Amino acid sequence: MTETEIRARIRRLHAAGEVPCDEPAQTWGGHGLGKYCAACSEAITPQETEYEVELSSGTLIRLHLRCYHLWMEECGPSRPNSSTS
Repeated sequence: MTETEIRARIRRLHAAGEVPCDEPAQTWGGHGLGKYCAACSEAITPQETEYEVELSSGTLIRLHLRCYHLWMEECGPSRPNSSTS
């Protein structure tokens, strides 16, 4: 998927409540385990970096390194649809 497609997918999934934009409580990085990325829906292979993100809501999402950065940008405080306190 292209960056534009991943960003659009993140926005759609957030609007549908499938991929929250909650504040990360903890984040771990390591080799992929073949699980699917929450942003692009492709498997994260052992040759790729996987970010496992535990959100403040308790939800756990897994993302490719590139998808993690795009998710952070799309869910950041400058986004009009992101939740703020």
